[in-house]
Amino acid sequence: MNKMDTTQLLLIIIITITTLLMIIIGIQLIFLIKEIRSTIKKIVYFIDDNNIKNDKINKQNHKHLIEKKQTTLYNVLNKINFFSPKSSFKSKKLFVKEKKII
Repeated sequence: MNKMDTTQLLLIIIITITTLLMIIIGIQLIFLIKEIRSTIKKIVYFIDDNNIKNDKINKQNHKHLIEKKQTTLYNVLNKINFFSPKSSFKSKKLFVKEKKII
């Protein structure tokens, strides 16, 4: 009977220690998951912020390209106007560049 009590005592101690270790590991996993979630939110915020900045840069580049195309078109039309017969266009001014209002 003494041997049975020792075996039961050892089993109870081992089960208790194992249970405590499992609880500690579970708590650590919960903190780890919260930290991963927080990190993912920061990464998503960073990516969104970068996308917004890239969109602004693309819009600025787009405006610059449009202005460049307008200038090129104006220059081509001026050259066409220069080589066209002057007598038919005396009263008409076709390719006049408008001043920008800022």
